[in-house]
Amino acid sequence: MKKTNSLLLIMVPLMLILFVSSLDQTIVATALPSIAKSLAQPQYVAWTTTAYLLTSSVTTLLFGRLGDQQGRKIVLQVSLVIFLLGSALAGLAPTMLFLIVMRAFQGIGGGGLTALVQATVGDLVPARERGAYQALLGIVPSLAVIAGPFLGGFIAQTVSWRWIFYINVPVGVLAFVLLGTLLHLPKVRKVGQVDFLGGFLATLFTTSLLLMTTWGGNTVAWTSPLIIGLIVLAVLSMLGFIFVERRRKQAILPLGLFKKSVFAISSLQFALASFVLFVLMLFTPMYLQTVRGFSASRAGLVIIPMMLGLVVGSAVTGPIITKTGKYKIYPIIGSFLMGISSLFLGMLTVRTSLLELIALLVLSGIGQGLMIQVALLAGQNAAPYQDLGAATGALNFFKSLGGAFAAAIMGTLLNDGMKHLTAVAAFGRLYSWLVPLMLVSFVLAVLMKELPLSDAMISVLKEEVDVPEY
Repeated sequence: MKKTNSLLLIMVPLMLILFVSSLDQTIVATALPSIAKSLAQPQYVAWTTTAYLLTSSVTTLLFGRLGDQQGRKIVLQVSLVIFLLGSALAGLAPTMLFLIVMRAFQGIGGGGLTALVQATVGDLVPARERGAYQALLGIVPSLAVIAGPFLGGFIAQTVSWRWIFYINVPVGVLAFVLLGTLLHLPKVRKVGQVDFLGGFLATLFTTSLLLMTTWGGNTVAWTSPLIIGLIVLAVLSMLGFIFVERRRKQAILPLGLFKKSVFAISSLQFALASFVLFVLMLFTPMYLQTVRGFSASRAGLVIIPMMLGLVVGSAVTGPIITKTGKYKIYPIIGSFLMGISSLFLGMLTVRTSLLELIALLVLSGIGQGLMIQVALLAGQNAAPYQDLGAATGALNFFKSLGGAFAAAIMGTLLNDGMKHLTAVAAFGRLYSWLVPLMLVSFVLAVLMKELPLSDAMISVLKEEVDVPEY
């Protein structure tokens, strides 16, 4: 009983950390118009999300392994300090460029928090006893996903958008103190390398590719020296990444996993589902505020039904797959639901009712839940047990990249549309671009081979064994 109470007490700072790191991915959405107005550079405002997702996607992979080698507690505390310092400096940002840089810095810490909280629980609780504690942790991201859009709008409207970053500081400081006082882990360190070079090359490749696709043909001509330089940098960093990863025993992204078509398709579908999620989460509140005159908090409320649809779609699908062992149909349905929703969202007019908009968002949210759940499970199932941790990290990496590309590329498309179209038409065109992406996802889902759930995967789903760390 005493041990149980002690574990529950330790869960408090871990849940606080998971809440602020999960909240940070959604709370910014409804505050974007306020940030753009305050810092007077609306064409770059989507990069406040992109920068965070880019750095956090890589450090999620790096810090997990760093925790193995240096001790999980110290790496978790360092990640938290980086995250809180980035949060405070983002709130103080005098310019858009400063804010984007600080969000990238904040993401370095945020990726570490995401990677280490679950692993820390794994250190504290045996696999067979972990169900209740994982259930507690599982509630936290769902609450953050649902509450984030409203909180972001409410804070931006009633106080200042800067407080969506400041709010992390007192919560994080409390968690830091509780961690230092309550968390005591055995000093077990594993021998191995942390693939910092692979992480740097992955960041360099994705950043140069993003800048090329967002600037090319918009800010500067495709034939300009800047774009050509970015293309060369993207190609060289990609080749360098492949060269490094093929020779690493503990690669940040084991390339052998992609030899299996199921894993490759699952990774792409994870990215596509995340792309749709972030487009709707970031730009629908902007549409409601700029076109319909909604307050920031009211715009945030409209997004919550979509988040609920996502949570329900994911929560319902998981147990059914565990029981039946069948999963192929769900990404097919999910792609169809998101495609239909995007098609009708692309037909937005000034006469589209709020109820119609919410219904389409819920439809898309359910589809996202089906896709995300199965992409993760199918990808994990395609990997050997000893590579399961690496597979999980790789899938989450593609999920973050999907969000990063959505924010940057679609933000650029929206800015371009605003110059030549009415605001409603510009947002409609934005949503229409999701339709061909979901058509690709649908075809991939149909073509994907359904593998029987492996014995190892069934044991993991039943929480009988641990997922190997990455």
